[in-house]
Amino acid sequence: MKKQEITLDKIFKSLGDPIRMGVIKQLIIYEEGCGDKEMTCGSFDYCVNKATFSHHVKKLIEAGIICERTEGVKKYLFLNPDIKKKYPGLIETVKNSCLPCD
Repeated sequence: MKKQEITLDKIFKSLGDPIRMGVIKQLIIYEEGCGDKEMTCGSFDYCVNKATFSHHVKKLIEAGIICERTEGVKKYLFLNPDIKKKYPGLIETVKNSCLPCD
């Protein structure tokens, strides 16, 4: 599979949704809190149905912000390590942003 280019327009478009921002913030907090970089899809706290959550995750993957890894029947999500290199400060900015439910 060809690796897609990560661009700011894709990133900003995908982060324009509070559900997606929440996914990113949860990944950041989880990584900082326990040192583990991956979360299973079922361990996220979200207020939409599973299909809608999956749609939002797909958009974040397409934008190159997060990656997924499958192990058996479990899917693991993690922040794309290239994001921090290509756009320094972006993850910190997202982490410090306010969401309506914060």
